[in-house]
Amino acid sequence: MKKRIISFLLCTNLLVLSLCGRLFNLTTEPQLASTQSSTRVKRIDTKRGMIYDRSLVPLVNTADTTMLIISPTSKALAFLKANGYSNDVIKNVVDGYLTITESKTSVPHSGGNDIREIKATERYCDATLLHVIGYLDKSGDGVCGIEKHFNQYLKDASGTISVVYNTDATGRMLLNEGIEIRNEEYYSRSGIVLTIDKDIQEITEKALKNNGIKTGAAIVMDTRSGEILACASTPVYDRENLSKYITRTDSPFINRAFTAYPLGSIFKIVTSAAALESGITPPDFMCKGSIVKNGTTFNCSKLDGHGQINFDTAVAKSCNPYFIELGVSTGGEAIIEASQRLGFGKSTDLGNGMASDSGILPTVDELNSDASVGNLSFGQGKLTATPLQVASLMTIIANDGYSKEPKLIAGFTDDKGNFTPNLESPSREFLKKETCLAIKSAMTETVKTGTGKAAFSSLYTCCTKTATAQSGQYNADGTEVMYCWFSGFFPAESPRYAICIMNENGVSGGGDCGPVFKEIAESIIAIERTNVNKNSTTDPF
Repeated sequence: MKKRIISFLLCTNLLVLSLCGRLFNLTTEPQLASTQSSTRVKRIDTKRGMIYDRSLVPLVNTADTTMLIISPTSKALAFLKANGYSNDVIKNVVDGYLTITESKTSVPHSGGNDIREIKATERYCDATLLHVIGYLDKSGDGVCGIEKHFNQYLKDASGTISVVYNTDATGRMLLNEGIEIRNEEYYSRSGIVLTIDKDIQEITEKALKNNGIKTGAAIVMDTRSGEILACASTPVYDRENLSKYITRTDSPFINRAFTAYPLGSIFKIVTSAAALESGITPPDFMCKGSIVKNGTTFNCSKLDGHGQINFDTAVAKSCNPYFIELGVSTGGEAIIEASQRLGFGKSTDLGNGMASDSGILPTVDELNSDASVGNLSFGQGKLTATPLQVASLMTIIANDGYSKEPKLIAGFTDDKGNFTPNLESPSREFLKKETCLAIKSAMTETVKTGTGKAAFSSLYTCCTKTATAQSGQYNADGTEVMYCWFSGFFPAESPRYAICIMNENGVSGGGDCGPVFKEIAESIIAIERTNVNKNSTTDPF
């Protein structure tokens, strides 16, 4: 009985070994393995939908890279070894697999079909407009900015490029059957068109850097259309090394242009508008260096006072007591009503759920004393606003009370690059023309004789206002964090551009941000004049 069992086991083992041998032959013998062949599709790259500036200049997918599709041949292997490709790539080819890798050098024409070159794109190649565009997570979905809020649209506008080839049962490429390059809308030009002007964006980013603004923002808007031409925030971060920036105390991921901060004296423009709209003619005033309301003493920036001043001088010199008195005379309710009408205390919708901060605007009930009204009148207290809200205010003053809502999305392109614009928002009246003319007259003095002299240039005229807002926050050395602002528009006589600059933890609005305004404005003029010379049209400046 034992002998029979042993014989049975031996026979069974021999049968199993025979079957294993047969299976091995099927998977290694080329002629037999080819009968088990299959078609494979290997993705080379996916290109997400485009993002363009107003002139259809690409803001993403701007860098080309060359990918190699390498067939496992001796000619291809010799090329890889001669040009220093990695051992992993070389081993893959030696083992008989089709290989895709980034090119280190151009392939000679003699490469034939052994090595095929395909042009692919890189999504990001620089940090221009970083905070507006945003970035992607590892799965290819947008995390912030345009990438997040238009994520589905950009995914739907994506295209792929792939290679199709045949393999044996082991996955090795069958050389005699060639390959097919399959392009599925990879070179499509479908995407989103922003109102951003890439040249002005680069100018604005450079101006912040050149003038030492380490934590701040700048906005440039077209006064006529409300279109955002530039939106810069600093510091920036590296999309390829995000973890390095997560613990940074200077918050590089925040888009400061759309974030609310203490405003300070730029709000004097709103107080002025409220008074003028209420029929109050701003009077002359004796500034003695301070003013007392309900037992609270408010100091002027000029501690010994400005003396007898009028409205224009009060704006130019940014006299606190003047606007405290004017605000109290106007009343808190009128100031809050004007503020709301001018966009303070509410978010700015930028499209598809993308929006700026609303900022903080006190309620009428909170302005329950002359001291609280006075405090708001020169931009202190709970009040906060975004650089975008301030730039929008400037477009209203520049256009004699009329303006359009701020706009970031200009429209969309189809796969051939044909542009379809978004509907234009209507222009509506925010303030009376007479109100704006009075404020503009005063704002022209800021650069000439007031706190904005650092922005003076012989190349342009402008209307501006400065601010240096207290925050109630303190640095490690005990100094208070000050939010410094400079905003206005140019040319003064026929405004075309509104600019707002904010420097977080600065010294003064005029000193910190005035030079940024000047550099941006002069650089825009240089571009405009270059275009004039090319097109032989009238110099707009």
